[in-house]
Amino acid sequence: MSALRTLAVITFLLQSPLLFSCKAEAAGEQGAASALLSGSRQSDYKPLSGPNYPLVQDSYFTDDSGNILMIINVLGQVNKQGQLVVRENVDFATILALAGGVQSEVNLRKVLVARQEPDKNGVQAYVVDLKEYYKDGDRSSFIALKPNDTIIFPERSFSFAKFASIVSVVYPWTYIYTNLKK
Repeated sequence: MSALRTLAVITFLLQSPLLFSCKAEAAGEQGAASALLSGSRQSDYKPLSGPNYPLVQDSYFTDDSGNILMIINVLGQVNKQGQLVVRENVDFATILALAGGVQSEVNLRKVLVARQEPDKNGVQAYVVDLKEYYKDGDRSSFIALKPNDTIIFPERSFSFAKFASIVSVVYPWTYIYTNLKK
């Protein structure tokens, strides 16, 4: 294998860390290239999530303490959107706390939980009403969350803030128009 070709392979593999986790020991050009091409791993240990962390996160995994964890995606009218690493059996109250609470424009009656895979009944999306939870602490509308669920907190279709922003744009133009007509 030529030196240029070996360099190209090493560069490609170093830019693709998910493809191969390699040992680049100083064993000469051929030794390093064969270690890269064989896909040998230095270690399966990942400091963030423990030794059993899979490359593609689609299920439960454990941390260093043995806690069973999963990833949940949170989008919409919350203060911190993004992926959350949470324990199994997490509920919406914990998700809301980790997401920094909801914004004032949120529609708590139509929170959408989108599953990566349909459940055993073929359902892939659920609409959850969290209004009663916020009002009375009633958790009866909560559903069990699964790995890679995406929770979307939608915006209210009508809010006073939206109405005020529309009026603040329209009113000056109507005022100018009516005064120019006179």
